[in-house]
Amino acid sequence: MMLTKHRTGSLLKIGQRYYVRIVVEGKAIQKRLSNDDGSPITTRREAEAAKEKFVAPYAVSTKAEALQALVGQLADAKAEAARVEDEQNPPLTITRAWTEFLASPKRPDTGPDTLAVYEGQFGQFQKWLNEKHPTAPALRDVTEEIAEEYAGHLNHGRLNPNTFNKHVRVLELVFRVLFKKARLTVNPWEGIQRKKLITVNRRELTLEELKRVCQGAPAGEMRTLFALGVYTGLRLRDCATLKWGEVDLQRGFIRRIPNKIARKENAKPVIIPIHSALRPMLEETPADKRTGFVLPDTAVEYTSGGAGKKRMINKIQNHFKAQGVQIHKEGTGPDEPEKDSEGEKKKEETKVAKRAVVEVGFHSLRHSFVSMCRASNVPLAVVEALVGHSNPAMTRHYTHTGDIAASNAVALLPGVIGEAKQEAPKKTPEAIVSEARAIVEKITGKNWKAQRESLLALLTPEQPAIPA
Repeated sequence: MMLTKHRTGSLLKIGQRYYVRIVVEGKAIQKRLSNDDGSPITTRREAEAAKEKFVAPYAVSTKAEALQALVGQLADAKAEAARVEDEQNPPLTITRAWTEFLASPKRPDTGPDTLAVYEGQFGQFQKWLNEKHPTAPALRDVTEEIAEEYAGHLNHGRLNPNTFNKHVRVLELVFRVLFKKARLTVNPWEGIQRKKLITVNRRELTLEELKRVCQGAPAGEMRTLFALGVYTGLRLRDCATLKWGEVDLQRGFIRRIPNKIARKENAKPVIIPIHSALRPMLEETPADKRTGFVLPDTAVEYTSGGAGKKRMINKIQNHFKAQGVQIHKEGTGPDEPEKDSEGEKKKEETKVAKRAVVEVGFHSLRHSFVSMCRASNVPLAVVEALVGHSNPAMTRHYTHTGDIAASNAVALLPGVIGEAKQEAPKKTPEAIVSEARAIVEKITGKNWKAQRESLLALLTPEQPAIPA
């Protein structure tokens, strides 16, 4: 359908207000004229300009051109609406993003240590963005192209695949939680390709390495820390922040909910009998001083933030190296400088042929604990119950572990610190009943006193049972 050409419309003034009136296909269209901010137009000159703008779509020659003009007008109106909204509700800036993320009820219930790591990673991105794209101050200004550029910045040989993936995942999480508040239309991090992970597990130490590491540790908290790692299988954080309220020296067990699962519902504690080599170290603290942390200086350093935790890890790694334990996987880590024909070291700086892959650390003591238990033929279910497991797919296969089985498992571990007294295995209830029956069957009128003493000795418990 062809539209009539040269429709210019009429300008009307009613009171103090200006109106435009135009007839299209026999239908009159009238509109009150206003400025861009919505205020009424009060001068003839402004009214003429507003009239021309309004009637422009109707003054073209074809329907297609009219529609195109209307689309442009709609886009202008949309942009204007967005401008007004930004004035009334400013877009969420990068500098405010982290505070808003912490305050959002949509974010995961993350522990303080993990949040500190997240904050550091987001801070790295914020610093980079301010340097490379200072004209992108708001979250919604971060395009997919900017996200790809930052991913390339991270991937220039500076981060291993696991760290790279975690870093990108944090940024994706922050943008997802703030998606609506930041008025985003797309999460720019969703399209970033994750790196393929090559998992490197900590290896267990040999018995000889364990002896060197534990016996070579300085007396005091450091040696006790290593003893806790070897004889409980607890992770570094759990050993470093163990509290006296979780240690029962009288009944001989440690009861601790591992930090890794502490925030989960119905988290169950692991109950670990105290080894004879560990007991005297714990008993060095007088009974009236057994409050708060078992290793107070270690706990303060570990919980003082990222720097304190890093210092402790470095101290542990340096101790491993000082005792002749290779902490890096064979073929990785810093290479020694090359030597010339006379055996002198060349002046060139040491080069790293491959990224250093750490395979020995404090977590190796946990692996060693499991390895020693298995070497002593401790049933797998007993080992799993002692070290705990955070994977529900695995824990549902666990069988109940009795107190005696757990005590015997720990008692069988070899002494790697000083001369540990080997404890005699505790007897199971079935074994006690069997021996008692044999004693009763041997009772006669002449030996009943001796048999009674044997029976009483058999039935007298060596120590109270460990609570479930």
